[in-house]
Amino acid sequence: MDWNDALEEEREALGRIVALLCALAVLAERAAGRSPVVRSLVLWLLRQAEVVAHDFVEGDAPCGAMQVVAAGTGPAEAMRLAASLRALARQLDRQARLLVASCRLASAEPAVSPCVCMPALRDALDSLLRLAAVALGAPHLSPAPDTS
Repeated sequence: MDWNDALEEEREALGRIVALLCALAVLAERAAGRSPVVRSLVLWLLRQAEVVAHDFVEGDAPCGAMQVVAAGTGPAEAMRLAASLRALARQLDRQARLLVASCRLASAEPAVSPCVCMPALRDALDSLLRLAAVALGAPHLSPAPDTS
């Protein structure tokens, strides 16, 4: 398997997630001008997305550990969510670019897997699989602890 192609595929997948986060930010901005009922529903959904995205990008806590707390339903909350989703998109895009560049530099031999050279890539791929599972409604399985 050509690892450069695999890295490029992963970069493209992360790029699609960045685009989705930006689209959700636009949705939050548009919800700011809608009726309170519509805005409440959209903000409730976007708070769920914010928690999953935050966990995916930050990766500090197990998926779902960050509590979703209703923080209001006003236009200011919609704009806060939009800013938060955009910040997460920028951070994920930055991480993806650095990760791919680091893997390309670290793998001097084309036959060496970047996951061996860069444990962060393995962790990022695991997080991507967790995000996909959560998005598809699969039950969350905790990964086995790394004992190496």
